[in-house]
Amino acid sequence: MPCDALSRRTFIADVAAVGITTLLPGFASATPVGAKTFTILHTNDMHASFIGMGPSADYTPFTLNDDKTRGGFARLASLITQRKMARKNQGPVLVLDAGDYSMGTAFSAATRETGGELHLMGKMGYDATTFGNHEFDLGPAGLGKSIGAAVKAGRIPAVVAANTSFTGSDASLADLQALTRKGVIRRYTVIERGGLRFGIFGSLGKEAMIYTNGGATSFADAPTAARDVVKILRETEKVDVVIALSHGGVENGPDGSYQSGEDVQLARDVPGIDVVISGHSHTELNEAIVVNGRTPVVQTGKESNNLGELVLALDGNKLTVTSYRLLPIDDSIIGDRAIANDIEHLKKSVSAAAFASRGYSVDQPLAIAPRDLPNTFTDIAAGTLLANLVTDSFRAATQADIGFTANGMMRAGLLRGKTGVVTVYDVFAVAPLGSGVVDPTPGSTLVTGYFTGQDLKNLLEFLLIDNAAHPGEYFPRASGMRFRYDLTRPRFDVVTAIELGDLDRGYRVIDISGKDARLYSLTCPLMLGPIIVAIPKYTKGKLVLVPKKKDGTPLTSKVDALDMPRENSGYLLPPPGTTDASSAATGTGKNAGLEIKEWQAIMDHLRRLPVKNKGELPVIPVDERAAEARAIKLG
Repeated sequence: MPCDALSRRTFIADVAAVGITTLLPGFASATPVGAKTFTILHTNDMHASFIGMGPSADYTPFTLNDDKTRGGFARLASLITQRKMARKNQGPVLVLDAGDYSMGTAFSAATRETGGELHLMGKMGYDATTFGNHEFDLGPAGLGKSIGAAVKAGRIPAVVAANTSFTGSDASLADLQALTRKGVIRRYTVIERGGLRFGIFGSLGKEAMIYTNGGATSFADAPTAARDVVKILRETEKVDVVIALSHGGVENGPDGSYQSGEDVQLARDVPGIDVVISGHSHTELNEAIVVNGRTPVVQTGKESNNLGELVLALDGNKLTVTSYRLLPIDDSIIGDRAIANDIEHLKKSVSAAAFASRGYSVDQPLAIAPRDLPNTFTDIAAGTLLANLVTDSFRAATQADIGFTANGMMRAGLLRGKTGVVTVYDVFAVAPLGSGVVDPTPGSTLVTGYFTGQDLKNLLEFLLIDNAAHPGEYFPRASGMRFRYDLTRPRFDVVTAIELGDLDRGYRVIDISGKDARLYSLTCPLMLGPIIVAIPKYTKGKLVLVPKKKDGTPLTSKVDALDMPRENSGYLLPPPGTTDASSAATGTGKNAGLEIKEWQAIMDHLRRLPVKNKGELPVIPVDERAAEARAIKLG
């Protein structure tokens, strides 16, 4: 329905009918006489965005209005300090985060050594945070080391997790168990400030659990755990306000409003919660969602792009939202120098921990981007330049028939900015997630499996099923393969043709009917591997495929899928012939554990691009060939 056909009063009445209202940006209500006012400053899904997101070479935290980068912890720190000062005479101020504070930039590559995310959050004055799914990207052992390193470095926020448990005898849980015994990790925390007692607990949503590399970690049902902890906070701790830091997300409804999602449902299912600070869905909620007329659900987006400011008034047992807004973090804010200095120091640790062994450093220039290569999920054509560059690099690294990924595996674009310079920091942000099979260096390892033509069709069929909650996120991207699809055809039969090859060699059609048992090699990020393996389960047997070894026998382990560097691949580390699958699997031998990292394959590929003039950086191609459509939509 067009906006002008729906009055504001009708809209509010319709939404209120389902127990949800929204508070418009800049909304302010009168504070009841005698009520106690307090402020919550909040973030979520910061993903270690220590410096402004955009070309790292453009980031200028100490000058104004000369770069377009968003976020950055130096600017965030200044804004938190500024808003705490502005609000201190209007009651207590809390600074909270809803998880996924780590994993997303090069700084997380050294999180086990530095604990930089929590360390800086402690310095910025955060009171509490919780776990998102990406805190577990390096497994529970990696998470334990990261939190332990942060504790050694100084004060950190309370880490609250009501439905996450580290009981059990698995050795990977040892550090997390020790941190739990010390109270660093706890179900909830109570903060007494300005005459009010605040009970704050953390919650991980059901969908987020699916994407968690939790290992032996146990996760309980979020609403059930929330009810238990709310009862304790109300009856035993006698708190005045209960706040949930929930990494569950919100969802966009058919009319464009946010009326659903796990965090909205949590507020609906557990009426004892007063406020939900939401995360996971990367949603910029310019309006607070108010559930059941009393519980605001708020979220700021991602990557420290915004700081949320929620002002509330407590009058007896009645809580009222006084105002809510998102404050942009951009080049209008002078950064905090102490935080900026800490970040510069952390860069040295990052280079040593993640990049030095592979011949790189975090600020190293790699190439020139003549224009933006955006990472877009919903505009397939706009995202093709980046997708082709990434998948071409995978195929070059392993010389597989096909280099393959999905939109959601690419976490950032490569933006031109003022100079066009693309650095190691920028490229790592494209592929920052996960870890290796044996090699513990951060970043997903490339793995290779062998598939029949019918297997490839079924793989594409699955990834072409769009998820309404994450539109375009699973869309398949390929190098060495071109395919045609028609979404008007029946489900699981939209792919009409697959061709292998490229523009230089030409393409040839392959059989996808199941009659041809010929195998084709496909390289993809390790993080995509479990999704591929689980396709028969997800589709209840409607789509069948079996990733295989070169000899046609099924892959039975991640080690089987490791693609070791080959002499003719142009891949330099380790030297050809010095590593084999058995030494990698056992962790023995001269170069044991070195694997082909997703991010390194991209960096190596950029360095091999043609140079226009001696001494200059390679230029990323952005012509028609570079933007070749490899997914051709019919119908």
